[in-house]
Amino acid sequence: MAAMSQADLRERFAQLCRAGIDAQLELFLKSFIFTLGENWTQVVALSKTFQKYITDLGEAADDLNPIQAADFLQKNGATRTATERRNELKDVDLDNNDRICFIEYLLLQFKVMILNDYHRRTGTAPPYDLGPEATGVGITGVGEALLEELFTMPSNLDPELEAAIERFMAEKRARESRMKELGEKAAAGGVKGLTAKNELEQMLAADTTEMNRTELTLEAARRKAAKRGGGGDNEAALAAAKKKAEDEEKAKKAASRAKLAAFASRFEQQ
Repeated sequence: MAAMSQADLRERFAQLCRAGIDAQLELFLKSFIFTLGENWTQVVALSKTFQKYITDLGEAADDLNPIQAADFLQKNGATRTATERRNELKDVDLDNNDRICFIEYLLLQFKVMILNDYHRRTGTAPPYDLGPEATGVGITGVGEALLEELFTMPSNLDPELEAAIERFMAEKRARESRMKELGEKAAAGGVKGLTAKNELEQMLAADTTEMNRTELTLEAARRKAAKRGGGGDNEAALAAAKKKAEDEEKAKKAASRAKLAAFASRFEQQ
């Protein structure tokens, strides 16, 4: 399949931004399920945190203005200065609407992971720190790379795993939709409202257990796919990129030693 142009990617991204939090979560999981490993559940938890933040605002929107986005990032991200937050949020506002939706927040929050995937896949050396301790703070000008990697699905994404992600999301949507419906009925009061309130309380009490069950099902599918080699391309690319980086580092050190030796030789001849 031919690579999409940046214009096409941005149009597809704009559609995704309009599709809502769950659709954004589903695509992110499909794209990075192997790289995330067991940490994919953190992304699901972040989607709930993002949704709650928006709900608490009481606005009819599923994205944030710059002030709200900066506040959310400050509470749910690495430590940044106000300038760093502003510049990095602007860098991931890839639909250019001066607002930040969940997928844009994810691109920022998992910037280091995504850029590592991008440079492994393209075989390029990153001009910024992406090491084990890197936080991505201060790294800007990477919007196109993040966008391209988001829409580059793992070539060996197991169809069964993809279906498992879709089932997980469908169960999540159904459960949340039912809970919202019950909440509205409970707020209306009356006999039906009391019945709805009781059912809602029962669902809330069982929510952790129910979500654990669906998460365990998806995790089992992820592990099964990984054993069958679903993440093989990532691992091979990682090994190749690591060797390339090591070779480049050796070449730099050799060049530095040669330069110092030449300088010392000239000094001795004086």
